[in-house]
Amino acid sequence: MKKLTTLFVALIAFGTYAQVKVDEKKVNVDGTKEGFYLTIPYGTQKELEKELKDELKSWKGSYSTSGDIIKVDDCKLKEMGENTFDVFAKVEENPDGGAFISVAVDLGGAYLNSSDHSAQAKIINTRLYKFGVNASKNMVGEEIKIEEKLLKEQEKELKDLEKEQEKLEKEIEDYHKKIEENKKAIEESKKNQETKKGEIKTQTEKLKAVEKKKADIK
Repeated sequence: MKKLTTLFVALIAFGTYAQVKVDEKKVNVDGTKEGFYLTIPYGTQKELEKELKDELKSWKGSYSTSGDIIKVDDCKLKEMGENTFDVFAKVEENPDGGAFISVAVDLGGAYLNSSDHSAQAKIINTRLYKFGVNASKNMVGEEIKIEEKLLKEQEKELKDLEKEQEKLEKEIEDYHKKIEENKKAIEESKKNQETKKGEIKTQTEKLKAVEKKKADIK
C-alpha cells in the first residue's frame, strides 16, 4: 500500500509539473520589463529557441538576435489592432527539464500588462499558452518517435529470437527423427548381418566341399 501511495503521489507531481504555464510578471529581457513568463516542461533550450523563432516569425515582424536576446520589430497581429509592436524574448534552460521563456511586448512607449491593456494582454497570454502547448507536444512527439523506433527494434529482435528458437527446435526435432531412423536402420542392419552370417557360413561350407572335391581327384 505504501508503494502504491508513493507511486500515486509521484504521478500527481509529474502531472502537475508537466503543465504549460504563463505568468504575467516582470521579466528580465534586455532590462526589467512588464511581461510574460512561460514555463514549458519539455524540450531543450536550443530546441525551444527554434520553436519560438518559428512562432515569432509568424507575428510578421523583423526577427533578430543579440546574444541571448530575441527581438522582433514591428510585429502586426490582426487581433492586437492596427498598431505594430515590438517583442523582446529570452529562452532559459530549466535544470529540471524544458525551459523558461521571458517575453515583453513594447506597444510603443508602454509594455503590455493586464492592468493597462487587459484585452491585448489576454490575447498575447493565450497565444503564448497555445505556443507552449504546441511546442511541448512537438518535443514529446519527437520522444515518441525515438521510443517507437526503439520499440520496433526490440520487437524485431524478439522476432529474430523467436525464429532462432523455432530453428533450433526444428533441428532438435530433425535430430530426434534422424535418431529414430538410425535406430531402426541399426536394427535392420543387425538382422541383415545375421542373415549375411548365415549366407557366409553356407558359402564357406560350399567352398570347403569344392576344395575337398578337388583334393580327392587322384
